[in-house]
Amino acid sequence: MIAISNHARMRQAQRNLKDDEVAFVMRHGRRIRSGGVLHIFLGRRDIPADRATFQKYHHLEGATLVISDTGETPVLITVYRNRRALRDIRRKQKYDRSAGKALASA
Repeated sequence: MIAISNHARMRQAQRNLKDDEVAFVMRHGRRIRSGGVLHIFLGRRDIPADRATFQKYHHLEGATLVISDTGETPVLITVYRNRRALRDIRRKQKYDRSAGKALASA
C-alpha cells in the first residue's frame, strides 16, 4: 500500500495518468535510488513485448514516479513524463541520509 500526496494527485490528473497506469509503472518500471528518494522510471524496454499489453501501455514510456520511502508508509510525491529522465536521474547528486546533506562529488 502506498499513500499519495495531494501534489501527486494533481500532477497525475495533469499528466492524464490513471491509477491502474501508475500501478503498471510501479510493477514494471526500473527502480533507481537517487537524491534521497526512489525514482521508478518506465522505459520502452520495460513494457512487456506482447502486442496487447504494449498497445495498451506504450504511451506510458518515460513516465516517472518519485516516492519517499523513509517513513512507515511509502508516499508518492510526484509523477512526471520525460523519455530522457533516466539520464537526469542518474546524474542527481548522492544524498547521505544519516547526515541529512548532499555529498560532495569526487
